[in-house]
Amino acid sequence: MKILKTKNKSLTRISKKKPPVVKETEAEYIVMTNEFEIGGSTLMRGDCLDFLNAFVPDKFVLAFTSPPYLNAINYEEHIEKIKGVRAKWERENISYSEYKLFLIERFNALFRVIRPGGYNVVNISPIAWNGTRVPLPFQFVTWMEEIGWKFKEDIIWEKPIAKDKRSGVLMQHPYPGYYYPSLVAEYVLVFQKPCDQKNKENIYWNRSHKEKIANQINLTNYQGEMSKNVWKIRPLSPQENIHPCPFPLELAERVIQFYSYKGDEIIDIFTGSGQTNIAAERLGRKSVGIEIREEYITYALDRMKALAGQERLFAK
Repeated sequence: MKILKTKNKSLTRISKKKPPVVKETEAEYIVMTNEFEIGGSTLMRGDCLDFLNAFVPDKFVLAFTSPPYLNAINYEEHIEKIKGVRAKWERENISYSEYKLFLIERFNALFRVIRPGGYNVVNISPIAWNGTRVPLPFQFVTWMEEIGWKFKEDIIWEKPIAKDKRSGVLMQHPYPGYYYPSLVAEYVLVFQKPCDQKNKENIYWNRSHKEKIANQINLTNYQGEMSKNVWKIRPLSPQENIHPCPFPLELAERVIQFYSYKGDEIIDIFTGSGQTNIAAERLGRKSVGIEIREEYITYALDRMKALAGQERLFAK
């Protein structure tokens, strides 16, 4: 049974030589470069802008992603650290205007491929640089609204972590003006693509009663923290994921359950280690994940293969 295969129709050239085939236990896939399918997910390696421009319009019901936070992470040096080339990575200066244009171009292309009434959910956070906090989430909302996205919700992801040195300043100087709280939260911003027909500006107008029942959300714990716009979810430790800033599976699963139905197509345009794709696979959604760095996409593929193996094991 084939659980993983790759394809790249736009880049594959006609050749008399067949590409190499890798065989594993109950798995066979062709080794190419840019597109990999496993289960209901497709992982793509490259610039998401190129792939987004090639998709048909209104393809996806939901996008969930976490874009780069300006210069919070030096991804190239982080990969070198993974490979053992360097002991640690250092942040570098990045042009704010170029960063802004980078995100606007990609979320504008994303707008075209989300169906009217569908959602774009983004995990983003302020960052500190050279003694200044850059309010990325608040600036990001303006950029999205200028594209045409409708702002819907602001959810706070609160990380239950220990106090840091920042909050300790007031302990040393217990006077007004010395308060610097520990940074334990990020934003999950929810945007929607408008629809010309207001009664269809949602994702449920065309769902049958049977489909709604099949997607009924378990409300056992809903009246607690989940019903509020502050979600307390433990972040991943560096030992749990090689990516420098993965969001937890629980965060991805909440977003996917609240903003899509089983069988819907969702997309993560900065998929990193594949958290969105794994969550989608576990929840019965189809997904596309796009990542430009080979090391991360390889890691995501390995994790997806492990998940497929577990599903086969428990299906027996």
